[in-house]
Amino acid sequence: MKLFVTVCLIASCLAAPQQGYEAPAPYDFNYKVENPPTNTYFGQNEVGDITGRVTGSYYVYLPDGRLMTVEYVSDQNGYVPRISFTQNGHPVQG
Repeated sequence: MKLFVTVCLIASCLAAPQQGYEAPAPYDFNYKVENPPTNTYFGQNEVGDITGRVTGSYYVYLPDGRLMTVEYVSDQNGYVPRISFTQNGHPVQG
């Protein structure tokens, strides 16, 4: 009897539509901060699509003069970043 009830519960969960679920809305987001007096530079851009997949990148100018950039994808497989460093990578060439 317990097996039958469990199977019925699983089957009803699989067959029932998810109430309250809304498909992800596409979006595009970005920002940046440039403050030369304090040598502070960082920013981000990100795009999400209707499948829930998010791609983007962010950067920060480090005190040692390197520019760290993180490019990432986040989807059903999880969050996958790719990190890189550029020597003497000042984000604002002046």
